Amino acid sequence: MKPSPHRSQRVARELQKRVGLWLIRGGGDDRFRSLTVTRVRMSADLSFARFYFVLDDTDPQAVTEVVAALEAARGRIRHEIGKSGTLRQVPEIRFEYDTELESVRRVEKLLATLNPPSDG
Repeated sequence: MKPSPHRSQRVARELQKRVGLWLIRGGGDDRFRSLTVTRVRMSADLSFARFYFVLDDTDPQAVTEVVAALEAARGRIRHEIGKSGTLRQVPEIRFEYDTELESVRRVEKLLATLNPPSDG
C-alpha cells in the first residue's frame, strides 16, 4: 500500500508543534529558546524528518552553534517524538537553518529602496 501524502503532512505538522514546544521550553539548552521551527519535511514512508528553523539572531556563528546543539540533542528530541505514541517508528531527524525568511527580508529591503514611502 502506498503511503498517503496527507499522512506525512499531518505527521509533519504534529512534529513541528511537539518539537517546537519542547524547544521553546528550553529543551535542556537555553539557545533553543530563540529558535522557531518554521516547517518540517517528512519522507513518504515517515522514516525521515527534516526540521527547518530560524533564529532571533541571524549571526552565522550563532546559527552554527545552534545547529551543533540540535545535533547533540538529537537523541533527546527523538525521545520526545517517541513519547507521543503516534508513530510506530521514530524517524531519523536532521536540522537545517531556513534561509527562505532571510531571502524574503532581502527582497523586501530591496523593494523598499526602489519604492520609498511617500510623505503624503
